[in-house]
Amino acid sequence: MSWPKGYSNMFRINTDVAVAGTWDGTATNLSMKAAVPGTKLYITDVTVMQGATALEFKLLNGSGGTVLFKSIQALNTGMSYIFKTPIPLSTNTALCLTSAGGSVGAMVLVGGFVG
Repeated sequence: MSWPKGYSNMFRINTDVAVAGTWDGTATNLSMKAAVPGTKLYITDVTVMQGATALEFKLLNGSGGTVLFKSIQALNTGMSYIFKTPIPLSTNTALCLTSAGGSVGAMVLVGGFVG
């Protein structure tokens, strides 16, 4: 799968925006990007900023689905991942996030496209 040529179907998600500015990093099957009927979502990059507690973040293929990406960072650190080949979700499936507890100041950014 190659990257799209235009930007009309690109998305960028910040979980702080999705669940409010006081987010403590706690998430269980949090829908980050709703399914788009008849299409797949593709993840091209992920940035994880850890807060005051080191914990694990998982991106899921739907609520409670298969783990697509997992990150564990040291406290107060961050890392960006850019995938050479985009990670596809199943057709008609939302991108969800689950974390192993809370971490004040944590942030997960996801970039990708709908195809």
